[in-house]
Amino acid sequence: MGRQQKRALPLAPGTRYTPAVLEGIADGERAALGLSLARRTEAGAVAAAGAALARAEALEQAAAAAEPPARPIACRAGCATCCVSKVLVLAPEVLRIAAHLRATRTATELAALEDRVRAADAATRGLSRLDRAEARVPCPLLDERGACSIHAVRPIVCAGWSSLDAAACERHFAAPADVPTAPMHRPSYEVANAVLAGLGWAAKEQGLDAAPLELIAALRIALERPNAGERWLARLPVFAAARDAEWQEARRREA
Repeated sequence: MGRQQKRALPLAPGTRYTPAVLEGIADGERAALGLSLARRTEAGAVAAAGAALARAEALEQAAAAAEPPARPIACRAGCATCCVSKVLVLAPEVLRIAAHLRATRTATELAALEDRVRAADAATRGLSRLDRAEARVPCPLLDERGACSIHAVRPIVCAGWSSLDAAACERHFAAPADVPTAPMHRPSYEVANAVLAGLGWAAKEQGLDAAPLELIAALRIALERPNAGERWLARLPVFAAARDAEWQEARRREA
C-alpha cells in the first residue's frame, strides 16, 4: 500500500471520482489517520481504524447522492450471500475488531467464537479469492440470523461493497468460476478503497506493517495473542502468517 503502488481504477467514463480524485482522498486520509497512528499505542491504532470506517461510510453516502446508482443498493442486514468471500484488511482494523469482541462478548461467547474462527481459518487459509468463494465457508462473525455481528466495526472492504442485485449475487456465489459478480455502485466501492489506501499509507509512513491481511487468519492471531497490537507497533511480524499471498503475487507481477 505504498504511495508508489497505484492501481488502475475501472470506473465508468464520466464519473467525477477520477483516479486523481481518489488519490486525493487517499492522501487526505493518510495525513489525518497518521495523527492517531503517530501516538504509537494500540488505542491510537484502533482510533485510526474507527475514523477510517466512519470516513468511508460518509464518502459512500456522498458518492451515492452525487451519482445515484442505477438501482437501489441491494445489500441488507441478514443477506449473507457474499459472506463467503475472502476479505482483506489492515492491521488496525483487525485490532479494532478484536478489541470490540473482547469488550462485548462474555468469556464463554468469546471462547466459542475463537473456536469458529480457528475452524474457518483452518478451512480457508491460503485459498485464492476464487477457491475461497467456491469453498463457501461462511464468515465466523455472522450471527444466528445470518447478519454481521460486528457491523459497527466491520472491515472497510465490507462497508464498501454495494451490490445492486441480490439475485445476481446468489447466482455468482453459486458458481463463482462461471457467473460474473453482481453489478455494483462503483463510485461507492472506490471511495471506500481510497480511504483504506490512506490508512495503509499512514501506517507505512510510521514504519508499520501495512500489508493486506486475510481477515480470518489475522483475527485468529489477534484473538489468540492479546499482545498482538503491541508487537505490531514494535514492528514485529506478528501478522506475517496472515499476509495475503494472492495480493502479494499480484503486486510482484505489476512490478
